[in-house]
Amino acid sequence: MLKLIKIAVGSVASIFLADVLGLGYSTAAGIITLLTIQDTARETITISVKRIFAFLLATLIAYTVFHIAGYHVFAYGIFLFLFVAGCILMRMGDAVSINAVLATHYLLEKDMSLPLIGNEALLLLIGAGIGTLLNLYMPGKGREIRAMQHTLEEDLRRVLMRMAEYIEKEDRSDYTGACFDKLQEDIAAGTKQAYAYMKNTFFQESKYFISYMNMREQQTVVLRDIYKKIIHIRFLLPQTERVSGLLYETAVSFGESNNARELLAKLTEVLRQMKDSPLPVTREEFEDRAVLYGILMDLEYFLQLKKEFADGLTQEQVRRYWGTGRNQSNSCVYGADQAKQTELTKE
Repeated sequence: MLKLIKIAVGSVASIFLADVLGLGYSTAAGIITLLTIQDTARETITISVKRIFAFLLATLIAYTVFHIAGYHVFAYGIFLFLFVAGCILMRMGDAVSINAVLATHYLLEKDMSLPLIGNEALLLLIGAGIGTLLNLYMPGKGREIRAMQHTLEEDLRRVLMRMAEYIEKEDRSDYTGACFDKLQEDIAAGTKQAYAYMKNTFFQESKYFISYMNMREQQTVVLRDIYKKIIHIRFLLPQTERVSGLLYETAVSFGESNNARELLAKLTEVLRQMKDSPLPVTREEFEDRAVLYGILMDLEYFLQLKKEFADGLTQEQVRRYWGTGRNQSNSCVYGADQAKQTELTKE
């Protein structure tokens, strides 16, 4: 709906401005605005720049062809052949239509004087300029993606909580992988939003959200492996409670601005305690201890993914999205990310 409003308002504004300036073929400015407004701000700017360069190419070719062959339809055909071929070679195919229409004005006027060329240049600049300015306004994108981040972390938290609960249960008949369905859907939606946000912003730090979504997707793969291991545990061992406690603590403190260092240190301590435990007596206990160890290894990788993500952030990304410096506290507790408001949520 917003795009339709921009097209309608922008086209009218372009035609009105062209009329005020006394330009000929003023309606062309409105058509240019209509064709300039794309789905994203970056696409709009890109196509506008291409059309400006294509206009220079069209003017050069048209001037040469019309002065040699005259102002008739066959000459226009020669111009069109050369112009389209040139645009394709220069990867400006999406700039052909507008400039081909502007060139028809030379044919109709049978003239390529400087005033007429200036008229066409102004039509292009007005139409493309107003379309570009209108499309720089993309409201609500920051709020939407931050809301999706919050939803994703709630999804992950529920998955980890269920793991902490069911790893200590003997009956896991109702423990299914259905909890991953919503998580996967939200990651897909969040990734789509992240790419859309990047295309509508003009600073390098916008790639933060893409990196964030990629990190969460990798973590989800790890959690699926942990889930598969949990459903194969047959007995409750003394070490199970420690693993459950670590899963629970991860669930309540793994939020966006936690760099995972403290959780990794606690995992190392649980591994040490497990190694210091008496050796298994039975084959079944040995096998289940091995599964618990595998879960800890997976959880370590899960946390390491977050640590690598945090370590790879620029100072500007940390300041903008975490609202702090790089030396962020390790122990971000449940709910802290909900209370924290960043600059982006004000967009």
